[in-house]
Amino acid sequence: MKVATIKTDHPDGQLAVVSDDLTTWHSAGARTLQAMLDGRTADKQGPAAPFEMSACTSPLPRAYQFLDGSAYVNHVGLVRQARGAVMPEHF
Repeated sequence: MKVATIKTDHPDGQLAVVSDDLTTWHSAGARTLQAMLDGRTADKQGPAAPFEMSACTSPLPRAYQFLDGSAYVNHVGLVRQARGAVMPEHF
């Protein structure tokens, strides 16, 4: 079984179960992967539709929060630089 998120007019797309041969997909029973992880599922699954890889989007398009687990001072500096934040002198 393969899982994908298909682009739709909804900002989060549609969670899909894709056939092993990558030719068809159908609704996974939840709008998003986050909804599935949270246990928010629907009972009905849509009919199979042709699958096209170019129709896929990010599996978790809008995560609840961003967490940075920097373990090294150098990494902390790089992440801060990427965000445009200044590294404190005392760090």
